[in-house]
Amino acid sequence: MATRITAQPPRRLGGQRGFSFLGMALIICLFAGALVLLLRVVPPYIEYRSVYNVITRAGAEYDADRDSLGDLRTRIRKLLMTSQVYDITADDIDIYREKGRVVIDANYEVRFHLLWRLDGVMVFDDLVVTVTSSDYP
Repeated sequence: MATRITAQPPRRLGGQRGFSFLGMALIICLFAGALVLLLRVVPPYIEYRSVYNVITRAGAEYDADRDSLGDLRTRIRKLLMTSQVYDITADDIDIYREKGRVVIDANYEVRFHLLWRLDGVMVFDDLVVTVTSSDYP
């Protein structure tokens, strides 16, 4: 006696395959939230890099024998204006002498609105440059 093999239609595991409307809406909301966060975080970080370059450049160009602290502040003010930095001004940057060295302290923080009652804070606390004079050991 020969057995007969018949082709059976494929079985479906579930009723629907792919994204549901609710799943797609959730993915779109997550993507939109990540995009908003990215658009809020990137500009302050770019300005932070500009401030870092400004104080590093001003510190490298400063000659303690020839220039005063007022000249250094004026140089920083001009470089900030040229770089179009708006989160921090030259008056917010502390410039002082400590143990024969000139210290440029430009630490600051940026607060920004995300949505409703949720705000973000970015703290940039590594913006300290120490300038030594040529005769300091």
